[in-house]
Amino acid sequence: MEKLKFKGDRVILVIVILLSLLSVMMIASAGDRWMEQIRNFGVGFFLLFLFYHIDYRNVSRFATPLLILSGVLLVYSSIYSSGARTVSLFGMDLQIFYFIGFCVLRYMAKYMAKKLNHEEELSLREVIKLFGIILIFCGGIFLSNQSTAIILFCTCIVLLFVGRVKTLWLTAFCGTMLIAVLLAFALNIGRVQTFKNRVTYWWNDRITPGMDKDYGKQAILSRAAISTASWLPTHVGTGNIKKALPEKDNDYVYAVLVEEMGLIVGIFVLFAYLFILFRTMRIARNADGAFAMLLAYGIGIWFCMQAMIHIGVNSFFIPATGQTLPFISRGGVSLAISGAAIGMLLNISKKEM
Repeated sequence: MEKLKFKGDRVILVIVILLSLLSVMMIASAGDRWMEQIRNFGVGFFLLFLFYHIDYRNVSRFATPLLILSGVLLVYSSIYSSGARTVSLFGMDLQIFYFIGFCVLRYMAKYMAKKLNHEEELSLREVIKLFGIILIFCGGIFLSNQSTAIILFCTCIVLLFVGRVKTLWLTAFCGTMLIAVLLAFALNIGRVQTFKNRVTYWWNDRITPGMDKDYGKQAILSRAAISTASWLPTHVGTGNIKKALPEKDNDYVYAVLVEEMGLIVGIFVLFAYLFILFRTMRIARNADGAFAMLLAYGIGIWFCMQAMIHIGVNSFFIPATGQTLPFISRGGVSLAISGAAIGMLLNISKKEM
């Protein structure tokens, strides 16, 4: 019986379960794919408990092979999928950028942990190697998914800062990346024009010449869903605005949630992600070793940034990005990766319980 006792962070587990229950309700309300979502949650929670029972230190052994696999997938996406957000493998369309992002974070955590565990600073040569990895993967993802590339880049920078990389080097690298991004915008590389249109619409709050007339439909309807919502649940399963809202079970699921479940539930979801970040910071501070600390920081920051960006887009605080809401938006690969990541986080948290 002692082996069956849960020893990880119960608060994070409870929050994930509550978010998952809300997800099934929202997907059922938005369409007829709730059985598919339950199946995806089955895979996600299987991986969650699998990685909860696997020592996180054993996962680090596969950091290098997984990074190589991520590079292969990135090249495959660029060549055979024309830089699309999904790649076709064995007849299935899979979103691979979540997998690539977490593989990069795991590798960086392992690489820096070797030095930190011996109280040594990374040399300039080692830092340049990490900069190169970030540049390759963030740059490759940026061509087709700018928001995910930005999330990965910011998370990597935080890990480098926690890993005691000199501020001067970080500043120089961030400046170089900024120049590269501006150059990409000037040359309209990849889906940059789409990003420009989104920023332009958000800034002007209206359609400008050259944009499709339906371009702002999602932004208008998502704001309407949130602004007209009551404090308490009133339209559970019967929201009117959601019927015309594109991507209502994915990129704009938070707007549907607020419309039907009320502002109180919407605020709860917002603070749920912030509380996951808070608990993650605590787990990282009390972690057993540098690898566990860096991995915990990476998982927590990634999840919180993704959630805040999704909520910000739905509320029109920032331009549209296409980011899903972890454990609530409909997803397959994203739910599987999220489940595995939370499982590793819960495994790390065993050490402080």
